[in-house]
Amino acid sequence: MLFALDAYFKKIIEINRSNMNKITTILLSLIAIGVMSSCGNQKKKDQEQEKNLFSESMLLHDEVMPKQEELFKLKKKISGLGAKMDSLKIANPTLDTAALRIKINGLSTKIDSAVDNMSDWMHSFTSDLDQKFEGKSHEEIMKYLNDGKQSIENVQKEFNQSISDANKFLNEYKVK
Repeated sequence: MLFALDAYFKKIIEINRSNMNKITTILLSLIAIGVMSSCGNQKKKDQEQEKNLFSESMLLHDEVMPKQEELFKLKKKISGLGAKMDSLKIANPTLDTAALRIKINGLSTKIDSAVDNMSDWMHSFTSDLDQKFEGKSHEEIMKYLNDGKQSIENVQKEFNQSISDANKFLNEYKVK
């Protein structure tokens, strides 16, 4: 009888160990699923943040891009003023045509620089994003996108300043 009881308790202990192993396996699986789903949620949040920052940059681009045509028109007017240097000198004999040419060249260069910087930004920021982001961490991607946004903000300032300077110059010489 003692032998039967001993075998019975061993069997119960063995069943409990087996059940404990199953329970442990189930609990570890649930924990792993929870961790993986929270990582998935974080990845979705990261991707959403990246998408929003990219969209902010593209909105800035979309605000600035139409101003490029305005810059081209202003540059044409400024260049046209340079072609009228002789008639300006006749109308105003004290006009320093050398200084005027320097201003015209400076404004033209400033406009060209703004337009070139827009082209450079578009080429470097938006091309091959999948390749640029492949294997990169969220922090690296966010740094790239923040740098790109800062660059387009600088281009926007450069466009606005060039337009303002050109209009001021043309108003000074009453060019419409």
